[in-house]
Amino acid sequence: MKCSPALAVYLWLAPLLPLATAGAQTPRLHRFEVAAGAGVMTSGAYFTGPGALALSGDDALAGTLEVAVPVHRYFAIVLGGVHAQPAFQLSGLPLIGSVGVHGARLWFADAALRGRMSLGARSAGPVVFAQLGAGLGYYSVSASVLGNALDEHATNFAGALGAGIDFPFTERLGLQIMGKDYIASFRSVRDLESLGIEGHLTHTLLLLASARLGF
Repeated sequence: MKCSPALAVYLWLAPLLPLATAGAQTPRLHRFEVAAGAGVMTSGAYFTGPGALALSGDDALAGTLEVAVPVHRYFAIVLGGVHAQPAFQLSGLPLIGSVGVHGARLWFADAALRGRMSLGARSAGPVVFAQLGAGLGYYSVSASVLGNALDEHATNFAGALGAGIDFPFTERLGLQIMGKDYIASFRSVRDLESLGIEGHLTHTLLLLASARLGF
């Protein structure tokens, strides 16, 4: 697995959670909040085959959108989605090494339960949060690999983990920094079955920065 800035965010945020004291206040609740932004995505191999064959995505920019509905002063239901267009690499080919596979798209969507708490005693201070959810991962690839047409798409179940910190600027506006991990195993690529390529359980890690607006 490649090292990712999203993983570093997880490790950085985890020690902050115990700093929220029992008397800490949560931010003012809104009917719902919308956060939209962008970040970077990295992943392991989505597909593997005999020997060292692997089809994986390069680091890529990703766009994100989420809607959070508070259900308690410490909890919210969050619906989120991510889209990216990574350049795939088919590696481990005898004599060739690796070739690029362009024309790929990735979508992830999930519903999660988020727990959150303010740091310190001021309700206007930073808020740390962590969430757990599940959803769907979808990929599509339309390209040519070694002279063979590759036109494939599939939708699979995905688990989702996330953690982050929110910096409120005003009562309604804030900046949200989040690390997220989608865990999914896609079905094998039909057009590459002759090479023995099969779906592989892997992590898709994201580091995202979003503008948050409360309504």
